[in-house]
Amino acid sequence: MRLGYFWGILLLITVIAGCKTIRPAEPAAGDETIVDAYWMLLSLEGQSPQAPNNTREAYIRLQETENDLKGNTGCNTIFGKYELSGKSVRFRNIGATRMMCPDMEQETKFLQMLERVDSFEVAGEILTLFAGSEAVATFRSGNPENLEPTNR
Repeated sequence: MRLGYFWGILLLITVIAGCKTIRPAEPAAGDETIVDAYWMLLSLEGQSPQAPNNTREAYIRLQETENDLKGNTGCNTIFGKYELSGKSVRFRNIGATRMMCPDMEQETKFLQMLERVDSFEVAGEILTLFAGSEAVATFRSGNPENLEPTNR
């Protein structure tokens, strides 16, 4: 009888020791995320962004913590929230600081574009934002080296 308990306990210990923690699946190739990356604006409604002297480069960054949107229009700092589901993205509660800059038209277009966006596509380092089937902005992934004003 004692030998039966011994083998039973040994079997139980072996089974428990063989169990592994299941790790979350890695994203599949092509299933890239846009979260926690620095996205520098390349084009806005088909035009290259203008960066007058002493302005910052326009960018967005979606922070995973609390789904925060951070960025810059090229003039003012922007902030808000985002909702992400598959290839769908929505920006909401968007606000901006109120500095006056030489070209406020680009800022207005940038903020209006974010309000309209409903989906995205990533191809390598390029992020394209869409409003319906229309590509409204493209960004390139990079490093936030120029968060301070630059002379261009």
